[in-house]
Amino acid sequence: MKQIFPGSAFFGAPVRSHELAYLINCIQRGWCCSVVGPSNTGKSHLLKSLTSETIRQRCAQDGLAPTMVFIDCLEAGDDELAFYELLFRRIIEALELSDAEPTVLDYLTSLHQDILRSRQDVVARSNFASGIRELGRRGGPPLVLVLDEFYDVFQHLPPWPFRQLRALYDAPETQIYLVTATSHHLEQLRPGKEVYEFRELFHLRELVLKPLVEDEAHQLIEYLTDQYRDSLSTENAERLIELSGGHPGLLERLYSVATLSQTDLNVPLDLPLADLLHERAIHKECLRLWRELEAEHEALVTLIERGADQLNSAQRQLLEYKGLMVDKGYPAIFSPVFGAFIAAKQAHAPSSQSTGLRAEAETGRIWIDDEELTLKLSEPQRRLIDYLYRRAGVVCTYDEIAIGVWGVGEGVSPGAIYELVKRVRQKVEPDWKNPQYIVTVPGKGYRLENPS
Repeated sequence: MKQIFPGSAFFGAPVRSHELAYLINCIQRGWCCSVVGPSNTGKSHLLKSLTSETIRQRCAQDGLAPTMVFIDCLEAGDDELAFYELLFRRIIEALELSDAEPTVLDYLTSLHQDILRSRQDVVARSNFASGIRELGRRGGPPLVLVLDEFYDVFQHLPPWPFRQLRALYDAPETQIYLVTATSHHLEQLRPGKEVYEFRELFHLRELVLKPLVEDEAHQLIEYLTDQYRDSLSTENAERLIELSGGHPGLLERLYSVATLSQTDLNVPLDLPLADLLHERAIHKECLRLWRELEAEHEALVTLIERGADQLNSAQRQLLEYKGLMVDKGYPAIFSPVFGAFIAAKQAHAPSSQSTGLRAEAETGRIWIDDEELTLKLSEPQRRLIDYLYRRAGVVCTYDEIAIGVWGVGEGVSPGAIYELVKRVRQKVEPDWKNPQYIVTVPGKGYRLENPS
């Protein structure tokens, strides 16, 4: 496969050129697009590449290159107002870099300041719509909001921001397009009718990031050898690509293990599957991938334990859609390492004993029994769990929780704390209306209780 774009157009390794061409085509045509793929498949690299000047010019409509606004949604808070504030701030920053008219920037800045002063959702909605419509009336370039790590805000915010984004997309006086990146399909993250019109923008243009094709896997290997100034034989490169199945995260972890286990990477690699699974970095990567493929668990286990012949048509389609099953002369899982991980996981089923809710201080990861919830929680939700966990068994007052989560003891109402606790309970409790972990202490606050 011939690389379409120069390496300078990418952040990091120059891969995913076909996927980038697809995004450029969508933007040129004024379409929205969602990028879906498990972690470490290159979603952020792909979206960040849209902001390079080379790619921005390739996205031009009628000779007018759009203003690209990259937004890391992990920076958004846990409420609607914080999301609008982040959008506004990043749009203003992008326009400043594009030498927009000073009067436009002054107007948007005043709207942004109103949001910060009022601290009201209704003001944020109104001001955001006014700002986007004003940009449209000025006849400037199209605005492309590149929403990376979009899963959390899409799952947890009220429906109004998404309804408004849809309305602004439809408005004749505006030119605003959206590119989102999530680890799951949008309809899996939020299937309800309340955001159907927003999801509809992406129904026909969902880009699924499969493992890298062979040529681009070799490009990633070349990038890694350049970065580490290594010399790697062609045979060893082929071996690493085969073991990883082209998954970028796995390929990088395998390369790192190879460099640590052998001083000469031109000597044939000795990497038994059983030994690889004991490598912490590889096990962690496989575990992360497994947890982000919940919908495919049954099909993956069937493929590993019973073979492709035992897959039904829906399971086969599910695996092929994400590139998890490939043709190696016979249908097989894409990565032998990931296949071995699944086989080992099934052979050593986790204990049914409850270990409760726990937070790892050194990694920031959150668990319920054997299930990791880290990526399913917003940042304030993670901070709440971490704070309560560090004081397990102790009553935490509303003021203490406000300081522990938001860093301020005043201005945070008990109602706001209640809503945060409610959202956490909905994710960690077997029955959130009858909580067994985060219990209410009437008139005082909350206490974390765990099984002995």
